[in-house]
Amino acid sequence: MNSTSWQHPYVNIFKHFDINSAKKCVKQGDISPVMDRDIKSTVYRIRGLVPANNYIQFPSQSPNQNLSLTGRLFYVLFRPTFDKYFCIHIDILTHEQHLIRISLSNLYREFKVTQTTIQFPYMTTGTDVHWSVLCLDLHVILLTYMANEHYQMIKSFQLCGNMFVKNCFTSQFLYEPGIDNDTAKRTGLVRAGIHSLPRELSYPFDKGESWHDKYDFIMFPNTSSLMGKNQNEPFDKVGNVRLPTPRKLDNTDENFDDIKNNEILPLTAQTTVINGQITRSLTDFARITERSASTKDNQLNWRTYPNPVDHFSTLPNLNDSSALAIHDHNDGVHLFVNPQKLPSSSSIVDDSNYDLALTIDRQQQPHQRTLLPDPILRLRTSIGLSDGISNLLWTNDSNYVLYPSNAIIIQMHVETQQQWFFIGHTDQISAIAYNNHSSILASIQTGINAIVRIWKFETRRCIHASRVLNTHNLYAMDFGSMNSSSCLILIGYDEQSRTVICIYNTSNASKGSIELLSRATTDISISHIRFLPNSTTNFISVGLNNIRFWNITNENDFKSINIPVNHNDYFEYSDLQFDNFTNSQMNEIIVYITTKSGQILEILYDEKRIIRMHSLSDKLTMNKESTFTISKLTCTNQFCITGSYDGYVRVWSTDFSQVYIEAKYDQAICGLICSSDQTRVLISTLSDSINVLNLVTKAHLNLIRTHTKYITDIDYDHIRKQMISVGQDGTIRIWCFRTGKQLSEFSSEKEVPTVIVYTPNRQTFACGFNNGTIKIFDLNTSIITNEIKHHSVNVTGVLYSFNGSYLVSCDEEGDLCLSDATNNYKLLKAIDKALIVSKKSPMPLSISSDGKYIVYIGPTEYIVTIIETNSLNQLLRIDISSCTFITAEQRTITSAESGLYARFAPNHQLLVATVNFKLLKFDSYSGQLLNIIENVHKQSIDCLAISSDNQYLITSGDKILKFWNANMELDVNFQSFVGHSDHVRKILFTDDNMHVISIGNSILIWDVLAWNTVQPAMPNDAQCIVPPQSVMTKILENTVVQSKSNRPGILRYPQQIGGEYTARAITRSLSTSEIDQKIIIIQGEKKMNKKQFLTKQSSDEDSSFPISVRRHFVQRTNHSQLAKKRYLAATNQESMKLHSIIGYNGNGRENLVWYPHTGFFAYTVGCNIIAEDLNSNQQTILTGHTEEISTMTLSNDGTILASAQCAPAKKAEKSQSTKVIIWDTNKLQQKCSFHSSVQAIQTMAFSKDNCYLISIGNYRKPIVAIWSTKNYSHLLNWQDDFSTTYINCLSWNPIRSNEFCIGGSNSTIRICTINVNEQTDENDINLQVVSGTIPIILNEHTKKSCEITACTYLTSSTVNLVLCATNNGFITCWNSRLCLCVLHWKADSTEISYIATIKHKLLTGSSTGCLKLWNTEDLEMNLGQSNTTDTNYGITMEDEFQLDDGIISAAFDNVFDMGIVGTLCGSLWYISWTTDRSKTRLITSHTDQITGLISIEDTHIVTSSLDGTIRIFQLNNRNEILRFNINGLKVTCLTSWDNPIVTILSSSHSSDVTKNIKSSARSVVAGYDDGTLRIFNIAHEQMIRKLQPHTSSVTAVHVPSHTIISISGASDGSIAISNLVQGLLLRVLNEHRGPASICSLDSMKSSENNSYLWLIASHDRRVSLWKSNSEFNICSLTDWLKFTARDSNDDWQSFSPSLAHFIDTNLIIYTGYGFDKCLQIYHIDTKQIIRTMGLHQWCSSFDLSNRKSTNRFIALGTKERLVQLKDYTQETFQDFVGHSDMISNIKFTKSNNLLISTSSNEIFIWKIVLK
Repeated sequence: MNSTSWQHPYVNIFKHFDINSAKKCVKQGDISPVMDRDIKSTVYRIRGLVPANNYIQFPSQSPNQNLSLTGRLFYVLFRPTFDKYFCIHIDILTHEQHLIRISLSNLYREFKVTQTTIQFPYMTTGTDVHWSVLCLDLHVILLTYMANEHYQMIKSFQLCGNMFVKNCFTSQFLYEPGIDNDTAKRTGLVRAGIHSLPRELSYPFDKGESWHDKYDFIMFPNTSSLMGKNQNEPFDKVGNVRLPTPRKLDNTDENFDDIKNNEILPLTAQTTVINGQITRSLTDFARITERSASTKDNQLNWRTYPNPVDHFSTLPNLNDSSALAIHDHNDGVHLFVNPQKLPSSSSIVDDSNYDLALTIDRQQQPHQRTLLPDPILRLRTSIGLSDGISNLLWTNDSNYVLYPSNAIIIQMHVETQQQWFFIGHTDQISAIAYNNHSSILASIQTGINAIVRIWKFETRRCIHASRVLNTHNLYAMDFGSMNSSSCLILIGYDEQSRTVICIYNTSNASKGSIELLSRATTDISISHIRFLPNSTTNFISVGLNNIRFWNITNENDFKSINIPVNHNDYFEYSDLQFDNFTNSQMNEIIVYITTKSGQILEILYDEKRIIRMHSLSDKLTMNKESTFTISKLTCTNQFCITGSYDGYVRVWSTDFSQVYIEAKYDQAICGLICSSDQTRVLISTLSDSINVLNLVTKAHLNLIRTHTKYITDIDYDHIRKQMISVGQDGTIRIWCFRTGKQLSEFSSEKEVPTVIVYTPNRQTFACGFNNGTIKIFDLNTSIITNEIKHHSVNVTGVLYSFNGSYLVSCDEEGDLCLSDATNNYKLLKAIDKALIVSKKSPMPLSISSDGKYIVYIGPTEYIVTIIETNSLNQLLRIDISSCTFITAEQRTITSAESGLYARFAPNHQLLVATVNFKLLKFDSYSGQLLNIIENVHKQSIDCLAISSDNQYLITSGDKILKFWNANMELDVNFQSFVGHSDHVRKILFTDDNMHVISIGNSILIWDVLAWNTVQPAMPNDAQCIVPPQSVMTKILENTVVQSKSNRPGILRYPQQIGGEYTARAITRSLSTSEIDQKIIIIQGEKKMNKKQFLTKQSSDEDSSFPISVRRHFVQRTNHSQLAKKRYLAATNQESMKLHSIIGYNGNGRENLVWYPHTGFFAYTVGCNIIAEDLNSNQQTILTGHTEEISTMTLSNDGTILASAQCAPAKKAEKSQSTKVIIWDTNKLQQKCSFHSSVQAIQTMAFSKDNCYLISIGNYRKPIVAIWSTKNYSHLLNWQDDFSTTYINCLSWNPIRSNEFCIGGSNSTIRICTINVNEQTDENDINLQVVSGTIPIILNEHTKKSCEITACTYLTSSTVNLVLCATNNGFITCWNSRLCLCVLHWKADSTEISYIATIKHKLLTGSSTGCLKLWNTEDLEMNLGQSNTTDTNYGITMEDEFQLDDGIISAAFDNVFDMGIVGTLCGSLWYISWTTDRSKTRLITSHTDQITGLISIEDTHIVTSSLDGTIRIFQLNNRNEILRFNINGLKVTCLTSWDNPIVTILSSSHSSDVTKNIKSSARSVVAGYDDGTLRIFNIAHEQMIRKLQPHTSSVTAVHVPSHTIISISGASDGSIAISNLVQGLLLRVLNEHRGPASICSLDSMKSSENNSYLWLIASHDRRVSLWKSNSEFNICSLTDWLKFTARDSNDDWQSFSPSLAHFIDTNLIIYTGYGFDKCLQIYHIDTKQIIRTMGLHQWCSSFDLSNRKSTNRFIALGTKERLVQLKDYTQETFQDFVGHSDMISNIKFTKSNNLLISTSSNEIFIWKIVLK
């Protein structure tokens, strides 16, 4: 396996490769070592008249040698010989293994780029030639001058000609000459990524001397070459110019004016911060905004200027001022052409002339901030062809083909299918043509006043563009050449559909100028036209039944003669070709003309007569009913080749007597051309495919295949790196994203697909059709699994919910449907006319980034509607017909708009496109208008897309793309790009934001260049042109350190400070005044003291924690503590026993274990461990912990279980410690326990030989502790020196039992080795730690700070490979011996929280619940292949499951056939990867505090929770059988109702899961935090009524027995009485209204007059008694109780709740906060407290056993986590422990045999054994 670590920090090439070794270096010609007195060192002198014969070359001539130097910066220490020639050649291998040579020489006179070479001229400026350091940034050079090429390594290089050379070296670092290491560190340069030039690679200078006074430092590319310093210079150059250093300079100095006025010299070193990476280049003083000499300090002042660095040369401008006046800075279009000027005659004044201009004047005002880099997009791949393409070209070397793809000309390499582009047209390209030398390419486009463009073929740059006035379409063209003259003929139509002929003189086309010689209009039909070979005055045309020979006279007039055809038939001619001749005499030219009726006419040009007519249909054996039609003809020396409408390509003899080759294609042939070497034929068909037929081998090659009509929708698969598209041609096609090749195709004859979307797991996709059908396709089997017919008209939108459970669709009539994807796409809900009916909106629906909400325009164009994804319930409506926006200047702007479509932004903002070409930005929560962006496009806004980091926005309209800064914070916020010839129907960013996909008539894939470089942590992300030493010194001097409690940039990223993000990819200029200003650096950016941890102070413990990854454990907030005084019964004397527990702690991490060999299975709930028998479903509860269990682990033999609890929350941080218990899994008993001095343990693991146990603390104290498993004694503690680092994961080496790896924050992995001192004691150990850092490229893909979240060793690896997963979805592979990252790939779109391996298999689990199974069999084999093109290195995904939430723990068998997985939402899943491929939920639980509890007989319970769910559990097997969920709301209270609404549900029937529930309580009533009541029918499993009796949160609800009335209380003390059947609010009682909330409600039916007694208890210890009739229309207050307390303050929330219940019609039992902890019994008639029962803890809930029971019990739950069972009569009691938090609910079952208690999200089932 190759490693590049030996190349760090630099490679001294002469020393490393031994320049004196003939095997590694070739010295050819006059090469000799000499001693140079100036630099006091031995150097090599190269001299000779011919530079190519005198050179030093690395490596030697052996073809299989490769330097493999990966450093992007190539340094040469040399001195050219004055007035002599020299060359430097560097051969580079790109990422696709293409070889490119970069050459630098003073032999060259102009800059030149070909397909494989880049040549730069080197300009010397005087006789005083100095020793120089030449630095070439090879990475930037390739990005700038070669399309789709990325630097990989240097293969070889040559130093030729006349020079002295000291050394060469490569590095990834930019070195600053003239400073030492101390200065670099002191001034902060090292921190900014700038290093001093190493001593052995520098030049000597004496003390007091300036390095720059004696030597030159030359950096290339420099800004002059990139920006185009002189508009008349069409090339880039490198110079050995002097660098002016800050020296004494008097403004009277004679040299001062020379410096000021010199347009070429001098240049100066520039330090630039671009996208976080410090780079250096040369900048000419002429480009600086202002220069001056200060008489005060006699120093040359440095000023800043904006950095419009363009990676392409400056583009030419039209001369016509009127044309340019139309273009403002908002219409800059990137066309990628060379700088040239056009004559004024070619300038056209037109309102839409951006498509004519070669460029727009992009010069900006001083200090104007623009979007960088410029350009920010680069076209990568084009998939598309012009309709009926017939114009094809070969290059002279027969290696490349050219063809038009709508508005782009594509040059494709035949063997590799790599593409290059000619970009500039804005409409369909109808024809392309070469001149005779193939140096100039001409192209024409369709449309009114069509455009002709002239391109310099070698550089693919447009050098001329002009309109052909008064034409409708141009459709044919040809070049004519003779000697040095050249002409171009164009054919088109005018407004009256007459034929227009134009002749241009193109002799000066290479200089960017063409001249119109003649123009004529005729009624003659012309379909094809050709100049005669070697002629510029004679051409031939064919058309409808006419053949004409033309001549251009000296006066530039046209003369023509018609060639008669002696035939009775009416001919329609289809092609025109010349015989492939070798002599240039005119009378030997033979013209071949084909007809659509199957004839070929052979005409002798000199005699202008037809000499032969070949009827090819007579020579073929064909069906008599079929007709033979020739569409295309091409000729070679030995063959004539025809293409016909029957799809055949036939190779004929020259006399058309015999067919040699016959090839059949799927559609009619429309294009045909033979290569220059006459061995291959390029063929295009009407099915929009291009193919190559090899005439020698008869082999067939398909180059491209596309849709035949426009594309309507597309989706991207980030896992397979594929795209799927649908088009109006009725096909569904799947494409390879990397190559653009079509992989598969689905076609439909009777219906047309319109929209398409992948399911979230990328295993299937849904496609909507124009007949209203939606079909679900399985990608693995290509089978239609479901067919949905909820719509009857054209489907316009299809979306899946985040987890794929729901499908939302809409049609062109505006109907909206919700389907259940888990239940055969059953229709759940439909809304008629929900959306507007508009053909202008190509994408009517948009889903939020979390998948919970959908937005659309409707039901009118003035309304924006937001709905819930899983219910279609409306959440918000925004009226945009009258929008008010207040600007930063407090100006009010009112705008009346109608919407086209709406899009969710990742930050939950809304973007709404309007018919007035505006974008409105809203807050999706409040509906507030945040911003208005006007004039987004001029004529239409077709579609838009937003990057997932919310940093960039891209829109389409007017056939162009605009790429925006989404924050709109720059002076110029966008860049424009052409490439489409029609409306863009969809744009999308790929998941990693690295690419953009746009569709119209073609599929265009763009690279986003914003992520190519990364910014260091420079203040203000500034860009400056000041000497780097002075900049960093000023910054450090003016730094103010500010401490903040929420430290941004350390853990959570990005965070917003003062309205601006702390880091961004777009830089701006830093002015001199800004440098002088104080800069605030957050404390976290500096190294902190060892004792400072990532947590806040103990007083702020309950605030939001600073962990950004879901993999890390954070203790659940808990304000209770276990009671110190507990009265527990002796063994076997308990009155009740804990029977079972329902739930699983989704807050824990790695808190389930399963050992398949013995079947041992355990998981945690709160502070308990449940050991469950999977066969019998019986639980054994292991008690011993008192706090929440964070994690546990199983020994490798399955006999020992270790579990760790958190430290108590109230303890001081210094005294905190966690308890670890060791369990015997065979006996299910505790063996021992010990304590670790951390707040909580993140992860634990036994070594492979079970000798060691490692525990790692969580983020509060990330200590690695090693324990001996013999006696569990503590051996060693280790902690990282950098206290901001915490650890997420741990994995032991399966081969070496003393090695393990840990991964955590700061992109760090550590390989740790335990070393035992065998001479002393086996417990005397030390830990060797080697650190590695994730490659920086992984941080470029996302704005998150990269963290390692899971790690594992490859069990099948023989080279010690470790796989580490990250929080941005990447998996990295490391060599543990070298601690070196050897590869990475994108495995998921979100954080990967679980990873495991066995032989050739890999399991990954994400934080969104995606569980994937991968095949890694080819991983190690592909690691050794440096030229592999598979970026996943042979790793393929075999299967995938989508679970309900993030994966936190898992255990699988040793073949990965089955396993158990735990998720964040408290579920345990059984997973089977075998043939049945199933997932089964074993356990489910609430994810937040349980707020309500109802017991249904002894068989079921109903619970509610703050997580928004109501769940029904079956007690015998603890299964959840039914769930009601209202997203976004909290259920605060719950009660049962024995009177269901039968009238509404009379036609419904009970389902299987609820029909066995035998209870009179058939419905439940739930209160919510929004003040609503909702009624759910259990039998029919649906919500049947919603009421809104309160404006604040409902805290208590009660339904008196045998009534239809509900009594509800709220947090504001209000009481509402409602009719549940009618849904009406009857009355509101305000007697308890105030700051105290209502705690409890109860009622009792009175025996007299069928009336009801009922009570209200509020948190302020007030109880009111009421009496009402059965209809509750009369309510009278009968009594008022006030219980006193010790404290008089009103902090109700800190008190125990006031609870009261009826014992019978005369007695009330009450408890609450007071003078004493007690229960009090109040007699209603006597109005006295008749009995008091003392308590030892404050009561949080209680319940009375059934009144029919002889022995009545009181069950109490306390704030100190105790459950107490108390005898009502004797007042004896027992305490029971087990809960991990305050008891929130407690309830007896109907038979009093069971007691149910809840705390947090735990449900305990107690069995009462005392009768």
